[in-house]
Amino acid sequence: MTITILRRAALAATLPFLLAAAPPSPPPAPVAPEAFGDEFDGKALSADWQIFHDRYGWPNKLKALDVGTSTAGALHLEPYHGAWVRDLNAPFLFKTVEGDFDIRARVRMRGKDGPIAGGTWSLGGLMARLPNGMTEKNWEPRRENWHFITAGVGHEAGKPMIETKGTYNSYSSLKLRPFPGGWVELRLVRVGTALFALARPDGGGPWQLRDRFYRMEMNPFMQVGLIAYTTSPDVPPAPEDAAKENRTLDTTAKVDALFEVDWVRGQRPPSVGLDYWKAPRSDGARQWYAQVNGENPLTDPNLPAAEVIRRLGI
Repeated sequence: MTITILRRAALAATLPFLLAAAPPSPPPAPVAPEAFGDEFDGKALSADWQIFHDRYGWPNKLKALDVGTSTAGALHLEPYHGAWVRDLNAPFLFKTVEGDFDIRARVRMRGKDGPIAGGTWSLGGLMARLPNGMTEKNWEPRRENWHFITAGVGHEAGKPMIETKGTYNSYSSLKLRPFPGGWVELRLVRVGTALFALARPDGGGPWQLRDRFYRMEMNPFMQVGLIAYTTSPDVPPAPEDAAKENRTLDTTAKVDALFEVDWVRGQRPPSVGLDYWKAPRSDGARQWYAQVNGENPLTDPNLPAAEVIRRLGI
């Protein structure tokens, strides 16, 4: 009896350490673009969404997240102070997609009491990010590679904008252009090594090509999904320290940014006749070169915007 009690006591003392050492659950499998969609008509996120801070151990910089509660039939996100720029990270909900994709979303970035988010750099939209395997524990600088298109306000308060941004090894290059506020439709399309950012006002109408990116990237997998971020006037300007800022959660700094997503939908873009991602390894060099020498017509920087949109489809 005494031995049994001692064994049970030893097991009870050991169990927390065993549980702590258990490996994390594997991430959901990549999804096809056709299976990417979510109408957000329930009361919770579906299990195939991953949340960046949960997956990689960063602080939760979401003040609020709900489905169908704050806004009927929509995903509702409220970010704390943060940003997606250079090495900085912020809220990101994503699914891993393999190969070419055409992902679209109907979104709105607003303030608590008005149609335009308060402050500056309050934006939300679609991002496609290359996974780099880093977590909070093994993080190192100059490893971020992603592209996005967002709606909200940028450097000038009260002025609705579309922002597009490309980041290469944590060097960010952005464009801000005026665009009507309220609900808008955003779109990210990847075809081989060409990636396009498009937008249109709510209610349909023609798509506008807002940016085009070319990255000679052999990894077929990208994390595609929704981002939202804002800055607070309570946080004074200071030299950027990503290692510190990414690990800092300021819940007291005032923010006024509410990001809503009515739906996201996915499909495969039209083929350009080059199956870049499914080439055998022995043919990888030729497929890479085909992207460089113009066999993928969408990599031509002189292709008129109207022709890009025609080839990508409505």
